[in-house]
This record gives sequence, C-alpha cells and structure tokens, in this order.
Amino acid sequence: MLKTKIGEIELKNPVIAASGTFAYGEEFSKYIDLNKLGGVSSNGITLSPKDGNPGQRIYETPSGMMNSVGLQNPSVASFIDNKFKFMKSFEYETIVNLSGNCLNDYVEGAKLLEKEDFNIIELNISCPNVKEGGMAFGMTCDAAETVVSAIKEVSTKHIMVKLSPNAFNLSEVARACEAAGADSLSLVNTFNALAI
Repeated sequence: MLKTKIGEIELKNPVIAASGTFAYGEEFSKYIDLNKLGGVSSNGITLSPKDGNPGQRIYETPSGMMNSVGLQNPSVASFIDNKFKFMKSFEYETIVNLSGNCLNDYVEGAKLLEKEDFNIIELNISCPNVKEGGMAFGMTCDAAETVVSAIKEVSTKHIMVKLSPNAFNLSEVARACEAAGADSLSLVNTFNALAI
C-alpha cells in the first residue's frame, strides 16, 4: 500500500498536485481520475482578489520553464464559494494554499478558512511583505515565526509552511517555523530566475 501520513493526516498515496501547477484541478479532471491522487494543493489564494503580474508570465527554457504569474486568484471568499466545492467533491486530501501581502491578510484569510471542512493549510510565506519593503515573509526567521505564530492562534488546521528557496538560511527559517508551531513543511516555492 502507498498510504502515507502528513502528521496525523492519512493520504491514500504520496502523490500531491502542487500549488500553482494544477489550478484547482478542473482542467485536469478531463484527462485523469482525480480520485487517484493523494492530495491537491490549490492555487495560492489571498484575502483580496489579485490580477497577477502583467506581461509574459511563462518563459520556456531548454530545461524547464520560468514563471512570473503573481498569484492571480479570485480571493479567499470567492474560492470558498466557487472552487472549494469542486475540490471537495473528490476523495483526495484537499490542501488550501494561503498567501498574503501583510500579516493581517494571512490572519483574516485563515479565519475564513477555519469554518470550512478540510484539514491542511499550506501557508505560503514566499509572498512579499509589503510592510517590510517587499521582502518575503519566508526570507528571515523573525518574519516567518511571526506569521506562523499568528496563524496558529486563529486556526486549528494542520499548518504546512511552504518555504522560499531564496531564504538566506533556509534551514534556520525552517527551524523558526517549527518553533512557532508549524505542523509540517513544504519544500519549496519558486526559485529566482532571469531571462535575458
């Protein structure tokens, strides 16, 4: 059997469609049986809607692709009213990726999600902290610990923290998240890249 656990949560297999690569699963449901997956992590959602980045968002390279999508999403409330019902209609573990531009965005988003029937929030701390000049929450131990602690105060969900690969010291940020109460870690969000 391929059953696996994330903390105390059992998945029927370890295959999880990653956030940002699978949207909410709707497009892929025409091609594969989503019930075969162990889990699906939603596109990143934020308290307020986001249009995403202007210009070219996807750039193919000989060894993969670069992206600059910019967290385009309809908002936490719209996700709950529209996309969440689709995701919950399958047998996989629904994982909701929560992002924010400031601490309050994360906290208020988590409060809205607390009322819904799912187990895991993937806390995306690779987003720019607008109050700190745009540096991602996951870049420093203090910022990471602050956001994780704040979410643990308002949520009873399993908090899986999605780390930034661009942190100055990723292992120390991971330890700070653990100390703040993170239940698990997700490695990793988008790597920096430059197309010339």
